[in-house]
Amino acid sequence: MKKHIFLSALTLLCALSLNATVRKVYFIGNSYTYTNSMPTMLRDLAAANGDTLIFDMSAPGGYTFEQHTTNATTIAGIFAQSWDVVVLQEQSQKPSFSPTQVAAEVYPYATRLDSFINANDTCTETMFMMTWGRKNGDAANCPSYPPVCTYAGMQGRLRESYMQMAQDNDASVAPVGAAWKMVVDSFPTIDLFVSDESHPSLSGGYLQACVFYASIFNKRSMGSTYTGGLPATTVSTLQRIADKVVFDSITQWQQYGRYPHASFTKAHTGGVGITFTNKSQRAGGYLWSFGDTTTDTAANPSHTYAAAGIYTVSLTVKNACFSITIKDTVRTGTTTEVVPVSVSAPSIIVSGGQSGQVTLISDAGAYYRVELYDLVGRAVSILDLSTGKATAELVPGIYFYRAYRTGDAQHATGRFSTF
Repeated sequence: MKKHIFLSALTLLCALSLNATVRKVYFIGNSYTYTNSMPTMLRDLAAANGDTLIFDMSAPGGYTFEQHTTNATTIAGIFAQSWDVVVLQEQSQKPSFSPTQVAAEVYPYATRLDSFINANDTCTETMFMMTWGRKNGDAANCPSYPPVCTYAGMQGRLRESYMQMAQDNDASVAPVGAAWKMVVDSFPTIDLFVSDESHPSLSGGYLQACVFYASIFNKRSMGSTYTGGLPATTVSTLQRIADKVVFDSITQWQQYGRYPHASFTKAHTGGVGITFTNKSQRAGGYLWSFGDTTTDTAANPSHTYAAAGIYTVSLTVKNACFSITIKDTVRTGTTTEVVPVSVSAPSIIVSGGQSGQVTLISDAGAYYRVELYDLVGRAVSILDLSTGKATAELVPGIYFYRAYRTGDAQHATGRFSTF
């Protein structure tokens, strides 16, 4: 059945202005899902951003996919209503075993659960939760299968298995384990584990919720006021990591499944004109909002702005099951958007970065605005430098900046990292 009908242009414009999304999600897993009341954390995180999560859960401790396929509660939950997303999380160790063992003990039951999901509603998105390796590897299974002797080895096998399950079942992945690894590698002072070195701490649960928010709602968690009781610095780091992992590789995590993938490139046609090239996948309809009150439903529109400036462009794509919206900024009145690689300009001082918060200081207030771009030239932040100083929260990576003097007659460029 079609649960998400693409609305009229007028209704969609109202929906976009409210920027609110409702998702109905059923979680199937075990203690890795229910610890910290993670779905409730996700619900509260979504609510803080104006979105709504309606959820149910079947997660007996230690349960496997095989056990879920014959569990009356699990099966009844699948057929209880039309879900937008059903999340599947296998027992923590089984997907990290040898490929032969996983093929025999995991994959058939993942497919069986997916078949129940499809039988209930062909529009439901099956989403596999990629879990994390144990803090010091799987000691119990290390002697028989050495790859799981370390956290990194176990994490590698979990990633391979969950990605294979997504491919086999035309499903998507919530890359919790991938985000977990980035935190372990880059922010070791944030302990994601409790004392058993397996289950998630409060920080680990919050990271899960952020990854699920980005994966299910297709929106960034960065800036959410919901903290889950964690310190603000920890919250900021976990939000940034979750967003980076999900959105930097979203075409990998959602290369299969029913979610449409929204993407576009842009090119200046001279002056205040811009041509947009649609790169979306699994989409059958489009709605563009150019940031100046005008819209278009063409796949690859061209647009001429009334004046030079910076505009926020949104593209909403839809298919028979879902609609997804993405946003990007465009600047008219120039033919270059990507900041060139250069040495740091002496008139801009960049400090911080290790914690993700970067401060840019303009020498004697010479510059009034600074734009930040990632490695592929996407604008990630536009900051006011008129007071001589501006700060930004960024995920780990390499960035370029372009700072402007009054009238845009001159600008300074440079690069910095947040590792």
